[in-house]
Amino acid sequence: MMSSDATSTMLGALLVAALLAVPVARFLARQLGQLGTMSSSASALAGEGYGGGSGSYTAAEVAKHASKDDVWVVIKGKVYDLTEFVDEHPGGVESIMKRAGADATEGFFGPQHPSRVHDMVEEYLIGELVEESEKDK
Repeated sequence: MMSSDATSTMLGALLVAALLAVPVARFLARQLGQLGTMSSSASALAGEGYGGGSGSYTAAEVAKHASKDDVWVVIKGKVYDLTEFVDEHPGGVESIMKRAGADATEGFFGPQHPSRVHDMVEEYLIGELVEESEKDK
């Protein structure tokens, strides 16, 4: 029979593992979903999904993505689709929604985010912000 301390430790470890499993499972499902939607003649193009980053978007296009079910933000001129992450954000949905569809650079670089977050956000990179005149070039 296990001691009370051992049981508590085991339950704590299981809880942590369960909490980490949710975002990992969502990420894997998203990645597998992208693979399943590619046609046999298509190659994986950057900007056509998460982590690609070669798309170009105007401020007007980004502004259309300002709902909890469709969240884009701009950070230092790059466009990120945070739709899959918004519910997992440790600071709550509201903190992301304040700048949904707009520039979130100032809030992102606040003291609440450790430096590792700056690397983690790259997973959601979909492109760069461009002027309307540059869009069709």
